[in-house]
Amino acid sequence: MGRDKTFLVAIDDSEATLRTVSYVAETLGPQKGFHIVLLHVLPPIPPELLEFGGSEDPKTEERLDEQLKNEQAQWVAQAQQSAEPLMEKVKALFLQGGISADRITTVFAESIHRPEYVRELLETAHNQQCGTIVVGRKSYQKFQEMFHHHVGEELVQKGAGFAIWVVE
Repeated sequence: MGRDKTFLVAIDDSEATLRTVSYVAETLGPQKGFHIVLLHVLPPIPPELLEFGGSEDPKTEERLDEQLKNEQAQWVAQAQQSAEPLMEKVKALFLQGGISADRITTVFAESIHRPEYVRELLETAHNQQCGTIVVGRKSYQKFQEMFHHHVGEELVQKGAGFAIWVVE
């Protein structure tokens, strides 16, 4: 699939996501020759799963490190499982719009600290060879907009080489 025919669609549990998915499904519809990558950024891994106090004994240190990695992997797997109903709902909207399931891929981004959404979107778009990044934008009153930074605005600034769709 060509880069220009692959769309990365950012997914969260907001109304903006539902509007975005509906817009993309309506725009692309049953056309052939494109692929959609759904990206959901998982919440950050809890601080208590990031590091341990360590040990002076190398074997104990290695065992504790392995245990911590296993706990992190379990947490990520549980977070992905928790996001599955959302992903299924979004896929169903695409299917209703005439987009077949074989043209949809789901991807999860893991973050250790506060998610850096723009970096995650750009890295995933690059890794998945997407030509277009699609994000939803929540509607804000004019006063709120003065103080609100939006992912779409930053994507437009930093997303050289990608088409950026910001759906209102």
